[in-house]
Amino acid sequence: MNISENELKMMVLKACRGIGLPVAQAQEVAAAMAASPWALKQLLTQLAKPILTASFDFSIGLDIKNAHILRDFWACADAAYLASPRVCIRGVSSCDVTEALARYRGVSVVAQGEDLLVMVDERPMLKPARCEVAPDEWQQLETYAALTYVPETDASRLVGAGAGLTDND
Repeated sequence: MNISENELKMMVLKACRGIGLPVAQAQEVAAAMAASPWALKQLLTQLAKPILTASFDFSIGLDIKNAHILRDFWACADAAYLASPRVCIRGVSSCDVTEALARYRGVSVVAQGEDLLVMVDERPMLKPARCEVAPDEWQQLETYAALTYVPETDASRLVGAGAGLTDND
């Protein structure tokens, strides 16, 4: 199915919020995926991974254990830009998603064993455009996005969920 950059961006944003990513990180992932739709299949794998509490060590740069790449990559990119001596994400292998996130932020990732090193890169940023998305991948994104929906109950309507009467015209 052919979708616009904005449609992909909004669906990825909702899917990221559905798994519990903070708004800022979800927006970054959405923008990166809109510019790199080829990484969408591996994004679905990342969305399915549990989000653990990460351990940050700043003694020799930035060293992160238990990282969830969608949540923690942005701190690594910022550290690389601030000329941290070493930026390492432990136990995360390189994949299309890490490459897409890196290209979006203007950094590069290099696999070193089972870890990723993040460094500043001078590659041009990717530009979003219309893209083809497999219907099954789109359906999986919709499933994650649906996790953000409020249940349809009288109690939820009383606190403001859903459309009001003014939205029916």
